[in-house]
Amino acid sequence: MNIVLIVGASATGKDTLLRTAGHTFAGRADVLFLQRYITRPSDANENNYFLDQSAFNVLEANNFFISHWQAHGNSYGIAGNHIDQVPRDGLAVLSVSRTAIADFESRYSRVFTIQIQADLETLEQRLRNRNREDNKAIEQRLARAGFTVPARHLILFDNSRDLRQTAPEFTNLLNSLRTR
Repeated sequence: MNIVLIVGASATGKDTLLRTAGHTFAGRADVLFLQRYITRPSDANENNYFLDQSAFNVLEANNFFISHWQAHGNSYGIAGNHIDQVPRDGLAVLSVSRTAIADFESRYSRVFTIQIQADLETLEQRLRNRNREDNKAIEQRLARAGFTVPARHLILFDNSRDLRQTAPEFTNLLNSLRTR
Protein backbone atom coordinates (compact mmCIF):
# COMPACT_ATOMS: atom_id res chain seq x y z
CA MET A 1 0.00 0.00 0.00
CA ASN A 2 1.15 3.50 -0.81
CA ILE A 3 0.09 6.38 1.41
CA VAL A 4 -0.15 9.89 0.01
CA LEU A 5 -0.24 12.71 2.54
CA ILE A 6 -1.59 16.03 1.31
CA VAL A 7 -0.26 19.06 3.17
CA GLY A 8 -0.11 22.77 2.50
CA ALA A 9 -0.91 26.20 3.80
CA SER A 10 -4.49 27.26 4.24
CA ALA A 11 -6.14 28.33 0.95
CA THR A 12 -3.71 26.50 -1.32
CA GLY A 13 -6.68 24.51 -2.60
CA LYS A 14 -6.03 21.15 -0.95
CA ASP A 15 -9.68 20.32 -0.37
CA THR A 16 -10.72 21.42 -3.86
CA LEU A 17 -8.05 19.25 -5.47
CA LEU A 18 -8.97 16.31 -3.24
CA ARG A 19 -12.68 16.66 -4.00
CA THR A 20 -12.01 16.82 -7.75
CA ALA A 21 -9.66 13.83 -7.67
CA GLY A 22 -12.16 11.95 -5.50
CA HIS A 23 -14.76 12.29 -8.23
CA THR A 24 -12.27 11.02 -10.82
CA PHE A 25 -11.40 7.94 -8.75
CA ALA A 26 -14.95 7.32 -7.49
CA GLY A 27 -15.88 3.66 -7.44
CA ARG A 28 -12.28 2.48 -7.56
CA ALA A 29 -11.46 0.06 -4.75
CA ASP A 30 -7.71 0.61 -5.12
CA VAL A 31 -7.74 4.39 -4.40
CA LEU A 32 -9.29 5.51 -1.12
CA PHE A 33 -9.64 9.09 0.08
CA LEU A 34 -9.66 8.88 3.85
CA GLN A 35 -11.63 11.37 5.89
CA ARG A 36 -10.41 13.19 8.97
CA TYR A 37 -12.20 13.57 12.28
CA ILE A 38 -12.42 17.26 13.22
CA THR A 39 -13.93 19.16 16.12
CA ARG A 40 -15.20 21.78 13.65
CA PRO A 41 -18.18 21.18 11.37
CA SER A 42 -17.22 20.71 7.72
CA ASP A 43 -17.82 23.49 5.26
CA ALA A 44 -18.78 23.22 1.60
CA ASN A 45 -15.17 22.46 0.59
CA GLU A 46 -14.52 19.66 3.07
CA ASN A 47 -15.74 16.15 3.66
CA ASN A 48 -14.85 15.22 7.24
CA TYR A 49 -16.35 13.55 10.27
CA PHE A 50 -17.44 16.10 12.87
CA LEU A 51 -16.98 15.30 16.57
CA ASP A 52 -17.37 17.49 19.59
CA GLN A 53 -14.23 17.82 21.70
CA SER A 54 -15.34 15.39 24.41
CA ALA A 55 -16.04 12.61 21.88
CA PHE A 56 -12.70 13.32 20.20
CA ASN A 57 -10.94 13.04 23.57
CA VAL A 58 -12.55 9.65 24.24
CA LEU A 59 -11.41 8.31 20.85
CA GLU A 60 -7.92 9.71 21.38
CA ALA A 61 -7.67 8.13 24.85
CA ASN A 62 -8.65 4.77 23.33
CA ASN A 63 -5.96 4.95 20.61
CA PHE A 64 -8.52 5.21 17.81
CA PHE A 65 -6.35 7.64 15.86
CA ILE A 66 -3.17 6.67 14.05
CA SER A 67 -2.32 10.37 14.09
CA HIS A 68 -3.91 13.43 15.68
CA TRP A 69 -3.02 17.09 16.02
CA GLN A 70 -4.29 20.50 17.06
CA ALA A 71 -4.64 23.41 14.65
CA HIS A 72 -6.42 26.75 14.92
CA GLY A 73 -8.27 25.73 18.07
CA ASN A 74 -9.56 22.43 16.67
CA SER A 75 -8.59 18.79 17.05
CA TYR A 76 -7.94 16.64 13.98
CA GLY A 77 -7.39 12.90 13.72
CA ILE A 78 -7.01 10.02 11.27
CA ALA A 79 -8.54 6.69 12.30
CA GLY A 80 -6.18 3.72 12.22
CA ASN A 81 -8.92 1.37 11.06
CA HIS A 82 -9.46 3.51 7.96
CA ILE A 83 -5.88 2.81 6.84
CA ASP A 84 -6.52 -0.91 7.44
CA GLN A 85 -9.29 -0.83 4.80
CA VAL A 86 -6.88 0.11 2.01
CA PRO A 87 -5.95 -2.89 -0.18
CA ARG A 88 -2.33 -4.06 -0.06
CA ASP A 89 -1.80 -2.83 -3.63
CA GLY A 90 -3.95 0.28 -3.12
CA LEU A 91 -3.44 3.98 -2.54
CA ALA A 92 -4.57 5.85 0.56
CA VAL A 93 -4.90 9.62 0.11
CA LEU A 94 -5.40 11.87 3.10
CA SER A 95 -5.09 15.50 4.10
CA VAL A 96 -3.00 16.00 7.23
CA SER A 97 -1.02 18.60 9.13
CA ARG A 98 2.67 18.77 8.36
CA THR A 99 3.19 17.78 12.01
CA ALA A 100 1.56 14.40 11.29
CA ILE A 101 3.98 13.34 8.54
CA ALA A 102 6.36 11.67 11.00
CA ASP A 103 3.51 9.56 12.45
CA PHE A 104 2.97 7.94 9.04
CA GLU A 105 6.62 7.76 8.01
CA SER A 106 7.50 5.95 11.24
CA ARG A 107 4.84 3.24 10.62
CA TYR A 108 4.79 2.81 6.85
CA SER A 109 7.60 2.51 4.32
CA ARG A 110 5.74 3.79 1.28
CA VAL A 111 4.66 7.30 2.25
CA PHE A 112 4.64 10.15 -0.25
CA THR A 113 3.94 13.71 0.84
CA ILE A 114 2.49 16.18 -1.65
CA GLN A 115 2.85 19.76 -0.48
CA ILE A 116 0.27 21.90 -2.25
CA GLN A 117 1.54 25.42 -2.83
CA ALA A 118 0.28 28.63 -4.40
CA ASP A 119 1.88 32.01 -4.93
CA LEU A 120 1.28 34.63 -2.21
CA GLU A 121 -1.02 36.77 -4.35
CA THR A 122 -3.28 33.80 -5.07
CA LEU A 123 -3.25 32.72 -1.42
CA GLU A 124 -4.18 36.19 -0.20
CA GLN A 125 -7.06 36.44 -2.65
CA ARG A 126 -8.38 32.99 -1.68
CA LEU A 127 -8.10 33.77 2.04
CA ARG A 128 -10.01 37.03 1.61
CA ASN A 129 -12.67 35.38 -0.57
CA ARG A 130 -13.50 32.70 1.97
CA ASN A 131 -14.04 35.40 4.62
CA ARG A 132 -13.06 33.28 7.66
CA GLU A 133 -10.21 35.37 9.12
CA ASP A 134 -9.50 39.01 9.86
CA ASN A 135 -6.56 40.89 8.27
CA LYS A 136 -4.14 39.96 11.06
CA ALA A 137 -4.92 36.25 10.75
CA ILE A 138 -4.54 36.44 6.97
CA GLU A 139 -1.14 38.10 7.35
CA GLN A 140 -0.05 35.39 9.79
CA ARG A 141 -1.16 32.64 7.39
CA LEU A 142 0.69 34.28 4.50
CA ALA A 143 3.87 34.55 6.60
CA ARG A 144 3.80 30.77 7.20
CA ALA A 145 2.92 29.82 3.63
CA GLY A 146 6.45 29.57 2.20
CA PHE A 147 7.60 26.83 4.57
CA THR A 148 8.68 23.57 2.90
CA VAL A 149 7.82 20.54 4.99
CA PRO A 150 10.37 17.90 5.96
CA ALA A 151 9.34 14.58 4.45
CA ARG A 152 11.08 11.46 3.21
CA HIS A 153 9.45 11.57 -0.26
CA LEU A 154 8.32 15.16 -0.82
CA ILE A 155 6.58 16.29 -4.01
CA LEU A 156 5.83 20.01 -4.48
CA PHE A 157 2.65 20.80 -6.41
CA ASP A 158 1.87 24.36 -7.54
CA ASN A 159 -1.86 25.07 -7.43
CA SER A 160 -1.68 28.77 -8.34
CA ARG A 161 -3.24 28.31 -11.76
CA ASP A 162 -6.82 27.67 -12.76
CA LEU A 163 -8.36 24.45 -11.43
CA ARG A 164 -9.12 23.31 -14.99
CA GLN A 165 -5.35 23.02 -15.45
CA THR A 166 -4.22 21.84 -12.03
CA ALA A 167 -6.94 19.29 -11.25
CA PRO A 168 -6.00 16.93 -14.12
CA GLU A 169 -2.30 17.33 -13.25
CA PHE A 170 -3.03 16.47 -9.61
CA THR A 171 -5.13 13.45 -10.59
CA ASN A 172 -2.35 12.24 -12.90
CA LEU A 173 0.16 12.66 -10.07
CA LEU A 174 -1.97 10.55 -7.73
CA ASN A 175 -2.40 7.92 -10.42
CA SER A 176 1.36 7.74 -10.91
CA LEU A 177 1.86 7.18 -7.16
CA ARG A 178 -0.35 4.10 -7.19
CA THR A 179 2.40 2.01 -8.77
CA ARG A 180 5.56 3.63 -7.44
